[in-house]
Amino acid sequence: MGSQVDHIRSYYEALNTGDAEAVARHFTDDATHYYTRLGPHEGAEAIGQMTDLAVKSIEAQWFLENALESGDGDEAVIEWTMTWRDPKSGEKRLDRGTEWFVFRDDLIAEVRAYHHGGPKNPSGDLLGFDHEGRGHTMLG
Repeated sequence: MGSQVDHIRSYYEALNTGDAEAVARHFTDDATHYYTRLGPHEGAEAIGQMTDLAVKSIEAQWFLENALESGDGDEAVIEWTMTWRDPKSGEKRLDRGTEWFVFRDDLIAEVRAYHHGGPKNPSGDLLGFDHEGRGHTMLG
């Protein structure tokens, strides 16, 4: 087995292609992807299809900023940045979040995705945190 982080990096590379089948191959058939603002999405195929939709409809791209994995191979956590284009205004946007992964048989069985962007903080940036200074993905 490779590391959980290597598997997540491969998953993120697949995310950015929008290839639903490539994304689905990273998950167990019965995987669940939970979100703070939508879903959940259940099953590898459904998770892959949502990626395809996001890449095609809002030009979504994901960046892995930091990652930690458990010693037993069952869990990992990442910090990510997602760039996308607002479908109404055409404005380029950025979200930040964290995802907790559970692995089974070397595949992702569960994702718990935490992110928030609202009217008071539409970017989802951590208020007061120096994202650029810490080497995180930025717009422009």
